Amino acid sequence: MNNNNNNSNDNPLLVQMTKDELIRDVEQVVRKVVNQIQIEQQALKNEKLTYTRDETAEILNVSLTTLHNWNKKEILKPCAKIGRNVYYSKNDIQARLNA
Repeated sequence: MNNNNNNSNDNPLLVQMTKDELIRDVEQVVRKVVNQIQIEQQALKNEKLTYTRDETAEILNVSLTTLHNWNKKEILKPCAKIGRNVYYSKNDIQARLNA
């Protein structure tokens, strides 16, 4: 019995293209990859490691009074205080969300 199925493994597709066309196609692929890497790197740069009291309260869906009480009870303590500004670490906030 003769099996004449067109499996891509059995019959490779051959395409004729010029050197310039090949270079153009490779450049397009490389450009797409580089753009994706740049987007991912920009997202990492924009990712915050600390949050203000207001941001933290919003993320945790609690009031500023609750944050103050959690600080007193050592449930969630700020990681830094600069002047009158209090900051909470991203990891501590995430741990509280998971609790």
